[in-house]
Amino acid sequence: MAETVAKTTRSRKSQTTPEALCSVNIRFQIPGYADFGQATGRGDTPEQAARNLTETIAATKAALAPAPAPQTELLSAPRTREQILAGLLTCGMQKAVAKGDMGLVERLAKAAALVLSASVEPTDRADCTAVRSACHAETWYEVETSTGKHTCSCPDYQHHRDEAKRYCCKHIAAVMMHQRIAAEVNGN
Repeated sequence: MAETVAKTTRSRKSQTTPEALCSVNIRFQIPGYADFGQATGRGDTPEQAARNLTETIAATKAALAPAPAPQTELLSAPRTREQILAGLLTCGMQKAVAKGDMGLVERLAKAAALVLSASVEPTDRADCTAVRSACHAETWYEVETSTGKHTCSCPDYQHHRDEAKRYCCKHIAAVMMHQRIAAEVNGN
């Protein structure tokens, strides 16, 4: 086996190291990098040099690969009631703004406040939900769903119920939000 003499700048002593009989040099792409990497595999036989080269490339890619994003509990945990409500509110407001219905935007915001303040409660009837008045804490309005559509006993709904379009008061919106939140939390 041939030997070469390697000199280091730190020491004046000479070291002898054996020179490999086979050497393979290659450029390779590293995911996430624009430039190529270069690796050399050495060994006494072509097979050893190729194996060394493959291991060097794998080690280089592993060392330079971006670290995987840590799995946080937020990604795997179910959404909180507040997160669900925020998503519903955002979606509803975007649709209302797109239609130019600023009154609905206001009612949706007030409905979210009713949900957050726990002002939506079930009643003894499956098709009826009670919603506390935002102005008068002792007053509760009934939102019914027995006819396939929502109706409310509040003065606002009673005033607008004959309109051609389906009117949604803040109490109906609060019940709809409450139902959607319950469905997601319960996995329905």
